[in-house]
Amino acid sequence: MRLLVTGASGDIGSRLIRRLIKTGSEQSTLELYTTDIKPLLIDQQDADEGNIDVLQHKQCDIRSDELVEWIKSIKPNVIVHLASIVQLPETMSTEEAFDIDVNATERLLSLASEIGVKKFVVTSSGAAYGYWPDNPEWIDENLPVRGNDDYFYSKHKKHIENLLLAYRENHPHLKQVILRPGTVLGPNFKNPITNLFEKKNITGIAGSDSPFVIIWVDDLVEYLVESISSDIEGVFNVAGDGALTLPQIAKILNKPFIALPAFLVKSFLAIGKLLKVTQYGPEQVKFIQYRPVLSNKKIKRTFKHQPSKTTHEAFSAFLAESDEEYVKQ
Repeated sequence: MRLLVTGASGDIGSRLIRRLIKTGSEQSTLELYTTDIKPLLIDQQDADEGNIDVLQHKQCDIRSDELVEWIKSIKPNVIVHLASIVQLPETMSTEEAFDIDVNATERLLSLASEIGVKKFVVTSSGAAYGYWPDNPEWIDENLPVRGNDDYFYSKHKKHIENLLLAYRENHPHLKQVILRPGTVLGPNFKNPITNLFEKKNITGIAGSDSPFVIIWVDDLVEYLVESISSDIEGVFNVAGDGALTLPQIAKILNKPFIALPAFLVKSFLAIGKLLKVTQYGPEQVKFIQYRPVLSNKKIKRTFKHQPSKTTHEAFSAFLAESDEEYVKQ
């Protein structure tokens, strides 16, 4: 098997690479090719002692012609596409983020079809469903992907999923596994969700419990490994059992929970963004108000791996294994 992993230096990618190096493949040989704009964060001794035949890393922009030519030369059988902009840097425009997330994915899909890649595994997100007031209490994979055009991450995931759907219809030889995780947590993770936990007060929206579903990073890695090595195809929500509401999270963190009217929070954010004290605008209120709560029934029926941690256990493990002091003493 010749496996290509994009976004290999991120939190999820680096753990996947270590897992593959340690255990190798069910195939007789595994050639592992990785790419990221950053160096590969793998100890060379681990790589030398690993159960793989080849490990090559290409450090470059995912949009570069250099990467395209390299992929053509290695001709991977399977591509795992993890590269994604999770939090928009202050120096990056939304147009550039769209180019990295969406246009680069379209180019990679076209290239995969052209060179005969057999399987394309991608991490999407529960955000692809969008943050809408008519979301069902529990969302399964039959709900259409709607996204939100005023939230870049959700918008990009919607566009990517539409691309994937078109390729499933027009290029059926390219098999797909689309994983839609809820909140992914692991030791020392940093993302827009963990930013909420750092605040002195946990602020919610009046009338909404804001349930979160969480998947522990090692569970997501196991789903990626099984996606790579099995005949499984399809679209799957990825979440631990159960959910945690913001009031429950506040209680665990031993912090006050304050529920404010949506219009008031929107006003605060509008002023804060105007004054450049926050990058978040009033459109972000729906991110807390209308959480997509993912059902994990399909993935539990289909995959051998079962989540090792519930949502509550994953949150507790994150707190226990992070350097930050999230819990108020």
